Amino acid sequence: MPPYYPVFLDVRGRRCVIIGGNRVAEEKAARLMEYGAHVAVISPKLTGGLASMLEGGGSWIPRGYEAGDLEGAFIAIVSDTRDDHVNRAVSLEARERNVPLNVADVTEMCTWIAPAVVRRGDVVVAASTGGASPALARRFREQLNKTNRVETRYDLMALADLAPLLSDARRELARRGVRLNPDHWQACLTDDLIDLIRAGSAKEASERLISNLMTGADCGCPAGVCRMWEDLGAPPPASQAP
Repeated sequence: MPPYYPVFLDVRGRRCVIIGGNRVAEEKAARLMEYGAHVAVISPKLTGGLASMLEGGGSWIPRGYEAGDLEGAFIAIVSDTRDDHVNRAVSLEARERNVPLNVADVTEMCTWIAPAVVRRGDVVVAASTGGASPALARRFREQLNKTNRVETRYDLMALADLAPLLSDARRELARRGVRLNPDHWQACLTDDLIDLIRAGSAKEASERLISNLMTGADCGCPAGVCRMWEDLGAPPPASQAP
């Protein structure tokens, strides 16, 4: 993966194009609009939240991507990546127009990636794994803003030891055609993985991570819910409470 140059952009009033109307698009649009961007969403359908958001600003083009849609774009995002033909067509147009492009979870097509961000007033802290692991970037964010559910003995930068392991696991699950709830990834990022990596037992760490991740492939959880993650945030039973 390329070493990405870290930069903060002024997107106020600039046209930022999002292709896709799913939950990922909703999250990207919310962040861009928070910083003053004019968001244009191209998608036959929108989530309810995204539709409400665009009523207060931005624009919706109710169809699929067509060549020429990136004209005048400051940056572009493909949030719905199910159609590889569309991904490649957008990537080609972005290169031709020199438009920075982010293709969600398809790092090799990205010319920029979104970091995990924590903001307090005018101070913004951004963390990136270079595209190796969105799950790890999220863990950085949650530990910085103290919303993480998984307890840890390690300081923040110790998590960086997990980057190669998580990148390999991500590729392996993609090879198997397995997509997991992002919360399930978080529930599986535990201190024992760092212990094993630091002890030189990378193979055992990899096997343990893959095994734990695969429990989420056929766990019977309702759509969009990870019971492992929910249990981490639940108070202990009364009989176990201190």
